[in-house]
Amino acid sequence: MNILIALATYNRPIITELCLENLQAVRSNKVSLFIYDDASTAYDITYLLKYADKVVRFDKNQGIEHSRATALRDFVSAKEHDLIYFTDNDAIHDPGFTEAIKSINTWQQNKPQILPVSLFNSVFHNNVNNILYENDSIYIQKTMPGISQVYTRQMAETIVMVLNSSPGLDRKYGWDYIYPQILGLPCLVPKVSLVEHFARDRHEAGMHSNNSGCDTNALIDFDRDRATNPSEYLTNIRGSIISKILGWS
Repeated sequence: MNILIALATYNRPIITELCLENLQAVRSNKVSLFIYDDASTAYDITYLLKYADKVVRFDKNQGIEHSRATALRDFVSAKEHDLIYFTDNDAIHDPGFTEAIKSINTWQQNKPQILPVSLFNSVFHNNVNNILYENDSIYIQKTMPGISQVYTRQMAETIVMVLNSSPGLDRKYGWDYIYPQILGLPCLVPKVSLVEHFARDRHEAGMHSNNSGCDTNALIDFDRDRATNPSEYLTNIRGSIISKILGWS
C-alpha cells in the first residue's frame, strides 16, 4: 500500500522546518512526500527539495483550495499511490501515523462503506453536533479538519470528476467541507489524535490564531485548534515545539 503525503506550504518558516523534519521519519519506498508550495517568500524550491520527493511551486499565491485540487489531480493522474493524505506545514505528526493510515484502511475493507479518514481529533470538530457515532476507539463525524484527511483512489477520482465539471469549485473556500460533501460520506476519526496543530509561526498568524506575538499570551493561540486526545509522543513534544516557534529555547 503506497501513500502520497500532499503537504501544503506557505511561509511560516519556523514551524515549516519543524514539520518537514518531523515527516522525514516516515518517508520510504512506500510513502512519498510531495510539497505544494503557494509561492512562499520565506524559502525557495531548493530548500523544500531537501525534504521532499517532489515539489510543485506555484508562481503566485492562489490559496490552499488550489493546492489541494492540484494535489488530487496529480494523485489521480499518476496512479503511483493507493491513498492520498493531506496535511499542512503547521502540523506535527506522531511517528506511527502512516502505519495507522494503513491499518485503518485495511480494517475498513471489511466494512459496508469505506469512509474518508482524519487522524486529528480536533477541539473544533469534536463536538456533540458533529459526532454521529462513537465507540471506545473511533468517532464517525459529519466533517473533519482540513489539516489531516485521507482519501482512497476511488474517492479522489470522484472528487476530481466533480471539480472538473464545476468551474471554480476547485478554488472555493472550504474545500475541507466540500470534498466529503461531494462523496456524501461521513468521516472516521480515531479518538487518539496522531496529529497536533500549532496554527501559527513566530510572527505569522493562522486562521486559528490571533498572532499574539512571543509573550505568554501567545500560548492562547496554540489552544484554539489543538488535539483533544493527543498521543503520548505528541503530548511530550508539544512544549518543545511551542518553545521553538516562539524562540523560548
